[in-house]
Amino acid sequence: MSFLFAFFALGPGVCGFSLAYLLRHPDEWPAPTLMLAVGLALTVATQTWGAAKLRRLLPPYRALHITATRWGGIALGVVLALLAYFVLLAQA
Repeated sequence: MSFLFAFFALGPGVCGFSLAYLLRHPDEWPAPTLMLAVGLALTVATQTWGAAKLRRLLPPYRALHITATRWGGIALGVVLALLAYFVLLAQA
């Protein structure tokens, strides 16, 4: 579990792309739904256990860095979802 702090953006990114694909192609729902669940699980794992690991590794004055990294990962997931949706929309 100690490696999870490195993946703050992976979970939201997978979740965002899966959601965009699911919105664009609702008839192909099993695979994007499964990846959406995996992305949500990875997001929860990295945002809880990964942040706890970072808090133990870094000195207390780096708390702002940990918070910014967590929110940055979630924001990246939102941006990736929007970009993926528009790319999938342009392909049709």
